[in-house]
Amino acid sequence: MRHGYTNDTQGDGAVVVKRYRGGIDEALRRGTELDVLGRLPAGLPVPRVLGVPEGALRLQQLPGMHGQDLIDQGLARPVLRSCGELLRRLQQVDVSAVFPDTAAATGWVVVHGDFGPNNMLFDQDTFRVTALLDWEWAHPGDPIEDVAWCEWIVRRHHPGAVDALGELFAGYGVRPSWARRRQAAAARCESFVERFRSGPAAARRTWQDNLALTLSWTE
Repeated sequence: MRHGYTNDTQGDGAVVVKRYRGGIDEALRRGTELDVLGRLPAGLPVPRVLGVPEGALRLQQLPGMHGQDLIDQGLARPVLRSCGELLRRLQQVDVSAVFPDTAAATGWVVVHGDFGPNNMLFDQDTFRVTALLDWEWAHPGDPIEDVAWCEWIVRRHHPGAVDALGELFAGYGVRPSWARRRQAAAARCESFVERFRSGPAAARRTWQDNLALTLSWTE
């Protein structure tokens, strides 16, 4: 499949086989995705797990057009509106049902961990999200994390669509302060710098550059 920055995903129209790559923590990421997909409630647009071959997952292939392609076609506004609406739904899910060791009273929510148009498929007519993919980074956490990262994806990969970010916050229902959003995005970049501290040097440099870029942004 054309999209995807780390793993190997191959689909035949009905089934996607996802093999975990990246040189580090593949088994952990695979286990996280398997567990979360099995616990998310019905009604969310996520693929069903069809099989668990060694080192991979067999997943239902859902229909729709990739969000990044739609943004590249000049359709950022309806795409980002739908991103915000889906995130609002996701954060209403009972976090303790998805992560049983998390107490609901913490104020945490289900965090996708790589939330954005890079991991979504959309109906080309209605812009409804038909698939939210790649749950390997999911965890319980602060509600700011996913909305800040969705904005980061746009600023980093689609700078021409920054003016459409208001639609993301309109769909989400709130616009957190710029200071909190940038801090959350920078913290995510820092986590990748640390992840590759003893890993591939090129990956570590990439995330150091991403961190510096993030800290340079102004709203």
